Amino acid sequence: MCRSSYFAESFVLFLVLAGGARAAWEGSSCPRFCPKENKPVCGSDGVIYTNECDLYRRNCGLEVETVEDKMCTRSRGSFCGNKCNLDRDLVCGSDGRTYLNSCVLKVETCKRGIRLSHVGPCMNATALEEPCPEQCSPNDRDGPVCASNGNVYKSICEMKRHTCGQGVVKTSEKFCQTTSHCKEICWKASKAVCGSDGHIYASSCQMKVKNCGRHVFEIPISNCIPQERAITNCPAECDSADPQEVCGSDGNIYASPCELRMLNCGPNNDKVIAVDWLRCAAKAARCSLLTCKDDPENPDFVCGNDGRTYASPCHLRMASCTRGTELAHVGACMKITPDNQCVESCPEQRESDLPVCGSDGNVYRTECEMKKQTCGQHVIPVALHHCTATESCNNQCDRKVQSACGSDGKIYRNLCEMRGKNCGKYVYEVPMARCLALAGFRFTGCNRICPTEYDPVCGTDRKTYSNECFLQLENCRSRSLVVKKYHGKCGEPVAEPKAYIY
Repeated sequence: MCRSSYFAESFVLFLVLAGGARAAWEGSSCPRFCPKENKPVCGSDGVIYTNECDLYRRNCGLEVETVEDKMCTRSRGSFCGNKCNLDRDLVCGSDGRTYLNSCVLKVETCKRGIRLSHVGPCMNATALEEPCPEQCSPNDRDGPVCASNGNVYKSICEMKRHTCGQGVVKTSEKFCQTTSHCKEICWKASKAVCGSDGHIYASSCQMKVKNCGRHVFEIPISNCIPQERAITNCPAECDSADPQEVCGSDGNIYASPCELRMLNCGPNNDKVIAVDWLRCAAKAARCSLLTCKDDPENPDFVCGNDGRTYASPCHLRMASCTRGTELAHVGACMKITPDNQCVESCPEQRESDLPVCGSDGNVYRTECEMKKQTCGQHVIPVALHHCTATESCNNQCDRKVQSACGSDGKIYRNLCEMRGKNCGKYVYEVPMARCLALAGFRFTGCNRICPTEYDPVCGTDRKTYSNECFLQLENCRSRSLVVKKYHGKCGEPVAEPKAYIY
């Protein structure tokens, strides 16, 4: 074997191992490879890890588990240690600074109580006053764009036009639903899938990559098989009123022989047949231990790739256990029909109109606007908590005063109130100084009003000040030369963050 061929095969092997990392680590306490995703978790050792897999990989053989985030706070005795990676997934903190990724921000949350303002880089206040484009060219090719408000736009120009003055910025594709798989590497397919657009794809991964920015989801393969060729071997739907569970040769449990054929017919699929129930007995026993609470008054419907609607994500997980069902989209399943009448125009929005969260993860002004903008993509209205800009619309807020400054220049009682009063709007937390400045306070001389946020600093006079503003105020009034010695209470220094991106 020549050297170049050897290295090529070695590289492919590495990619295959890395690509299968997500599936490989689940259920393992000693994973060898982990997915590169920033979903920080707190370990029982008080250390912050990039994600759950990374925690188990670094603590193989040790009794370290994930615990509640509040355990990784300085007030709980944590030293705020971390094992963060250096991936560039910029996020903005409530202190107005941009952090390298959410794990690095989590460390500052532990040290100084900084909160996530929004994904993507922080925007200067002056940038909010920039003129907005009135129209965009259809030839712009810098999209699809994942924006910090959770919506996906055709181009940066379209993003700026639709969110004028709101401070919305472009962020990593992974933060938006229809772009989260855009850069995923797909390996040799083992099972073809049918997309909601009527096309057959080599795999679910290829379906998502080829439809970056569009709402295309998996439906039963029989929907892509012309019925004149299918006859009874590839039924388009099955009667769920008479379940007769069967064990498939793939190890999955199907509700009926009809469902087994419906989900496994078509090209490039292994011929799955019914086998003796004993081969599925162990799985049936294991899956029977899973239970879900029924809540008919507050259903949270989700659609599986088997074409079934489940009452909640929990019920979908039960189906995933028995027959490998995966999420197709949030919301109830719909009958996929080729003729889809598109809305050409919508009436003016009324004040009483509430924002609509679409099953594609985008928020729309009205249901009519949703249908107009997503023609042919089978997008439906779903529960508000499934979209970034509407997830806090129905929150019940307490009366506790923890003043927060919104990006709209208003001061709110607390963060919950800020989010609830701006349902469907993109308003995020910014440093309190910005709201005070807009209210007319000028930080000149000694006549300044300091924010109430507790972010202690130690002065060279060995006194602890509530925040840097109070230190400067005292310095001004007493005409002393006291300067900040370090961040944190005197005697309890806090290391300055090192992963800012200014």
